[in-house]
Amino acid sequence: MPIDVSLRPAVTDDHEAVGRILVSAYGPSGMAPDEPYWTALRDTAARVADAEVWIAELDGRVVGTVTWAGHGSGQREVAVDGEAEFRMLAVDPAVRGRRAGRALLDAIVDRARRDGYQAVVLSSDGWMSTAHRMYERAGFVRVPGRDWTPVPGVDLRVYRLAL
Repeated sequence: MPIDVSLRPAVTDDHEAVGRILVSAYGPSGMAPDEPYWTALRDTAARVADAEVWIAELDGRVVGTVTWAGHGSGQREVAVDGEAEFRMLAVDPAVRGRRAGRALLDAIVDRARRDGYQAVVLSSDGWMSTAHRMYERAGFVRVPGRDWTPVPGVDLRVYRLAL
């Protein structure tokens, strides 16, 4: 199947679609309906204020997103000096398998290389097994010593790709 994924920075008109995709992708997480993280997932404008939010489009429709948290971004959670970080890579469940997620991941890695980072890191919850397989196929490895728990009951795994 031909891959016709285009990537670009999110603009204000994309914010609602980005939030909807994130909520849909994180639906299987088991988070309680009143969990504050749902609000954070929907708040694209807050992320754009101190990071770059990118989108993937298929057939002119926003189907995926990722947040690039380079040096100085308030969205960085686990990166140390020399590491780029990305967060909230998500694809509309209706189009999974059409390589939108992989296109976003490849763009992140390419950006990190261009900007001279030594590695790329991310955090991912244990239920995200499909994403873990994609990261591992791309060469990311688990770094269990850096795993962390931002709130009780949310145990995040750290993955790293040396560049």
